[in-house]
Amino acid sequence: QRYAGSSCSALKGIVSALKRCESQITETITKMSRYVVFDCDVGNDDAWGLMMLIRAEEAFKRRVDLADSPEKFEIIGVTCVQGNTNLDQVVINTLRVLKAANRNDVTMITLELIRHHNSRITVYKYSQLPVYKGCSTPIIQTHWENPENFHGKDGFGEVQHETSVNLDLVRPEHAVNAMYDIVCKHPKKVDFLLVGPLTNFAMCINMYGSEFLDRVGKIYIMGGNHRAKGNITKSAEFNFMMDPEAAHIVLTHVDSPLTILPWETCIDGEFDISLDWRLNVLGTIQSPFIELLNLVERAIFIPKGIERWLVCDAVVVAAYLFPHLTVKQSRHYHATVELTGTHTRGQMVIDHLKQQKDNVNIIMEVDGDQYKNIIAWTAGLSGIDLELELGRVS
Repeated sequence: QRYAGSSCSALKGIVSALKRCESQITETITKMSRYVVFDCDVGNDDAWGLMMLIRAEEAFKRRVDLADSPEKFEIIGVTCVQGNTNLDQVVINTLRVLKAANRNDVTMITLELIRHHNSRITVYKYSQLPVYKGCSTPIIQTHWENPENFHGKDGFGEVQHETSVNLDLVRPEHAVNAMYDIVCKHPKKVDFLLVGPLTNFAMCINMYGSEFLDRVGKIYIMGGNHRAKGNITKSAEFNFMMDPEAAHIVLTHVDSPLTILPWETCIDGEFDISLDWRLNVLGTIQSPFIELLNLVERAIFIPKGIERWLVCDAVVVAAYLFPHLTVKQSRHYHATVELTGTHTRGQMVIDHLKQQKDNVNIIMEVDGDQYKNIIAWTAGLSGIDLELELGRVS
């Protein structure tokens, strides 16, 4: 009985120690967690940015050996906004990308918490990324409309698809409310990658103010311009011009500098990526995502005679995930957005005189060779391994 009592006490001690250890591990993981909301108007460039994030998330999951690397990186929401096409079509395009990336299923994950004692915990986790429908119009509706439809009226080159998407996968909550709920659940741990018009984010600021912004982590934006080069009007970049008031709200209300990849950095940078390399090197990779984007990008680029392949939204995602590899130079400025100019509405205006407090960190130069490696890794090109570099994501 004495020995039995001792054994029982020892067993209770081991169980108690396991529980404490499990609690400490869980706490450590929580402290090291980062979450991302991807706010987009999915055309082909958004699709590449989203796929890059998915690849990064999957790489982190492979590295979550709880004995060595208690890290977590999770895409916690994909929020849709009008831009490259109408909102309903943006949602459809988003679901097509997720379907091609095999992110529409429910998976069961078993984690081995304490290897030496065979203690396991089974977690049922939705691998289907939460998709939320956001704003269908700019904050102030005007007569101005997108005159070019560069990506085609449907944002995906107006190609025919053999399969449809399941719209039931879209969450019922509005994207603006979802943004707020997400940061309330994970304060200061949710980063926002905004690669479309800024309507959703601006509306969240309007509705919730500091209750929202004080809980937000990092903010990365693809949009705007710093030398008045336009791509949709003479002096305005597309994302800002599609909702100038939204861009103005974001730049006015965010206190700590947010990171912006402007249009000029993309077009004037050292991106030596040809459409031929995209279609005949990356295009040979066997995957549903590449097959989808081959179809879409052939329809978008070839009829226009475009020889250079540039997907700006993927560049800003690369800058977020691999800043030490991608960003060669950045500068802090104060920036605002012109709202009333006859020729300059939607233009991002920089305070070069340095008279106002900096509110943006503008990416001025990107390493084109490193970016090419990152986009090849995203596509799954053999021989490209960047997973160890993701340890510096935060």
